[in-house]
Amino acid sequence: RVGESSGTCCVVGNFYSIYGNHVKAITYFQRALRLDPDYLSAWTLMGHEYVELKNYNLAIECYRNAIDVNPRDYRAWYGIGQTYELLKMHAYCLYYYMEAQRLRPTDSRMIVALGESYEKLDQPAKAKKCYMSALF
Repeated sequence: RVGESSGTCCVVGNFYSIYGNHVKAITYFQRALRLDPDYLSAWTLMGHEYVELKNYNLAIECYRNAIDVNPRDYRAWYGIGQTYELLKMHAYCLYYYMEAQRLRPTDSRMIVALGESYEKLDQPAKAKKCYMSALF
């Protein structure tokens, strides 16, 4: 299509996502990736859509593709962590949250996610340390 860009496709995908049409959103994120396979936001956003559809395998695949494009993208690391948390795979989500927190050391969301993972892994001292550092 004339004038179509990967950025425009992502904007349209976000529009559909906001209104809960996750399948249509994925279609536009896929279109963005056909135009630019390294378009980081499209991979991450498509991962979010697959989480909404409870297709966790494809969500993780999208987030991993985002990490392949940019290993410093904390959102993709955090997204995989959240996905593993939904799957109740707490040791896995701990690893991905640790990577996200390494990239965003002062982001309280990352620190709290780590604390919650430690709590679920029955490591209350580490959880408390995370919660305390999130406060200050």
